[in-house]
Amino acid sequence: MTQTTKTQNIPTNATGNAATPETILHVIYGSRTGNSKSAAQLAYDYARHLGIASEIHDMNAMNPAVITDMKNILIAVSTHGEGDPPAVAENFYNYMHSDKAKIPGEVKFSVLALGDSSYKDFCKTGHDFRNRLLQLGAKEISPLVECDIDYEENAMLWVRQSVEAFEAVLPKTITQSKKEFAFEINRVDAEDSNIFYAKVKEIKPLTNPDFPKRTLHLVLSMEKFGSDFQPGDSFGIYVHNSRLLVDKLLKHLKFDGSTTVETARGPRLLKEALVEEYEITLITPLMVKKYSELSQNGNLKTLISDKQLLDKYCETSDVLDLVSDFPGDINPQQLVDLLRRLNPRLYSVANSPDMFPGEAHFTVGLIEYQQKGRHHTGVCSTYLSDRIDEGDSVPVFLEKNEKFRIPEDDAKPVIMIATSTGIAPFRGFLQQRQSNGAIGENWLIFGDRHSKSDFLYREELENFLQSGILTRLDTAFSRDQDSKIYVRHRMKQRQKELFRWIDKKEATVYICGNKRTMGQSVKEALEEIVVSEGNLTIRQAKEYIQRMKDEKRLQMDLY
Repeated sequence: MTQTTKTQNIPTNATGNAATPETILHVIYGSRTGNSKSAAQLAYDYARHLGIASEIHDMNAMNPAVITDMKNILIAVSTHGEGDPPAVAENFYNYMHSDKAKIPGEVKFSVLALGDSSYKDFCKTGHDFRNRLLQLGAKEISPLVECDIDYEENAMLWVRQSVEAFEAVLPKTITQSKKEFAFEINRVDAEDSNIFYAKVKEIKPLTNPDFPKRTLHLVLSMEKFGSDFQPGDSFGIYVHNSRLLVDKLLKHLKFDGSTTVETARGPRLLKEALVEEYEITLITPLMVKKYSELSQNGNLKTLISDKQLLDKYCETSDVLDLVSDFPGDINPQQLVDLLRRLNPRLYSVANSPDMFPGEAHFTVGLIEYQQKGRHHTGVCSTYLSDRIDEGDSVPVFLEKNEKFRIPEDDAKPVIMIATSTGIAPFRGFLQQRQSNGAIGENWLIFGDRHSKSDFLYREELENFLQSGILTRLDTAFSRDQDSKIYVRHRMKQRQKELFRWIDKKEATVYICGNKRTMGQSVKEALEEIVVSEGNLTIRQAKEYIQRMKDEKRLQMDLY
């Protein structure tokens, strides 16, 4: 059972004076991985250490209407993907942004916004809460603070500033602690306590070796996993960086890999820390800005001043590119302090456990490209393709995704729109529908580069089509003809039937693929179809699509 408050009874001070709604500080968190919860816990503990009566609430478990009774509020919340609230915060978020949300006069608040700066709107949910509270008439007592993946320092800054701002205006209604306060984040990584070492049963290519783009099918044994999972869920895979890439980085910087540096795990050798702990194949705009301050390279100012140019540079560059393109005088400790934590990579489950018991399947697209005379690779995809073999074990953890589920009603029709490895969950959906004996229609629109190489799971899909599990299959292979044809073009070509499924049959629409290459274009195409076929204005179409989201008839998994 989730505990929503730490305060079981009405707090009183040494003279017996009861705390009132005007004197209680409410700490509210919405946490997917545990980071927001850790920050909220520190704020709660610090407030009580200072003598402030406090309560802590989980957005996932609390009744959002109780905010009506709160006068003093701290919110710590993460952002999922492209600016969406995490699933655990959805109900609270939707309530706060509805006409039902009301707050009493003279409410004071502060917000901690957590996210991942590799996404464009990486702290949007926190900003949304701030803006909504201001709109409702609340007063911000301490500024919003943003946090990236390595969140501890900024989170502790926010806790200190926001709690002490409330200390200045709230009376002490509980006994202050005389002990020294341990001002530290007790990091809670949800996945760390659930690591499972899965044996590799199979790795095989899905693509033609005569074509440059490589995609793999990976099967892991989950015989003793002990938890249920289903299509739509993902597994995180823990990886290490390539030692060859680390050696190149050390050589370029003229650093000795045996140098000792301080890391989150304590003192470590520089080379081992770079291999095991830090992100070196990915850079973000925030990181580039921090590096600019360290390196004092004047050429970086031009890059940073142009947001579009900076975003494009970060999409295709790694740490070795950054220090090569913009040399600067930094030392080993400054380097590791600059880098982000190396996070596990998430892959969608590509099978139904009912069809393949004791197994988890994944569709792995290899990230490989040439740039500036150097071969660039993704940290996890090439780890799976080049550094492990069948029989090896890899550490994984389950991340459930309740926001991406096939309808509970097997009679409901579904439309699945995917590009490249975005096909993975839909392979699982179709297997699950077959296992369930579902009578609902299934329409798949799939796109990639070349039909001869990139028609992933072609034989299986054609068998689904022949057996009637798959009602319709439309494909778009962009490079099979002179003029490129993408998924959005197929959607527009089939727009009358597509809208009939959505509007008349009340089909659920699923979109899965790369957020940069297809996510926005597919969403725009859907809106254009609703405008055209529904004879609606753009505003009405946006409201129509929002209703689909509210009814869970439009679900997206963009990576």
